[in-house]
Amino acid sequence: AKGLFYPPDPASRSDCSLGGNIVTNAGGPRCLKYGVTRDYVLGLEVVLADGTICRLGSRTHKNKTGFELARMFVGSEGLLGVITEATLKLLPLPPYRGCVAVGYDTAPAAAKAIQDIFAAGILPCALEVADGFTLAAARKRTGSRQLEGCNAMIIVEVDGQERSVRAELREVEKAARQPGTRFVQRALGAAACEKVWQVRREFSYSLRDTGLTKLNEDVAVPRSRLVGLFNFAARLQKKHGFPVACFGHAGDGNIHVNIMVDETQPGWRERSEAALDDLFGQVIAWGGVITGEHGVGLAKKRWFPLAVSPELRTLHRAVKRALDPRGILNPGKFV
Repeated sequence: AKGLFYPPDPASRSDCSLGGNIVTNAGGPRCLKYGVTRDYVLGLEVVLADGTICRLGSRTHKNKTGFELARMFVGSEGLLGVITEATLKLLPLPPYRGCVAVGYDTAPAAAKAIQDIFAAGILPCALEVADGFTLAAARKRTGSRQLEGCNAMIIVEVDGQERSVRAELREVEKAARQPGTRFVQRALGAAACEKVWQVRREFSYSLRDTGLTKLNEDVAVPRSRLVGLFNFAARLQKKHGFPVACFGHAGDGNIHVNIMVDETQPGWRERSEAALDDLFGQVIAWGGVITGEHGVGLAKKRWFPLAVSPELRTLHRAVKRALDPRGILNPGKFV
């Protein structure tokens, strides 16, 4: 596979497996340009509940022979079958990468920068954002002086031919410079870009270091609602008394809204669930979804009826009964 690469790159890539990525349809920062795991699964070998072994899909890029059953199993959370083999698509590795990290005084400045980058006609391969709570935790973990005093940060990466990357990066910098910009860090080449991404990959671990329990929700909203989502998170914090840390994939509207819970406080469980009721209700009202990557599983089972219509829930149950009539595959989950 020399000269090729597999685009999905979840931040947990050092810990996760391809099998787990497939059953959750995992994404990562590069979803914006390259798509999610489902876009790279050409074929699967699946063991059904009755022991039947099925080969789904093919090794070809195009296949319209019957239903696209392989795609149905991607993101199925182990409810429909056990995946034992996968045929994945690789792409030519872009010859050059460039990154810009920009810190801001305020979250609205970061949101305006994101809007201006897209308005300039640029499609980055990744565009990430983080709020002040997340950055403070990351600074404590990594010792980064650059993050001191920042209440928001974006990371933008572009890839392709070197000349075009350098030109696009100049346009990104121009669009990203807003009133209240605290720093601009440019990185050219793969090695330099990886140094920028090291901080991003520490965000989740940094929040755990706070000693609070991180209830990590991965809501997704239309990109036009990003500013509203960050403002709503601030209101959640005031209303329910929990710190709320937001970071994630600004380019596709998939933001990790982390309710940071102190489990020594009385009533923390009821209050946190009330906060999630508010969060998911608002996200759905905006036309968003309660999970963009992580799936429903057990943690979001309570909110599945809120997120999905009765007709779609009936359809989910019909598919489950057809493939697993005894309910032996990953029982007790949302279907």
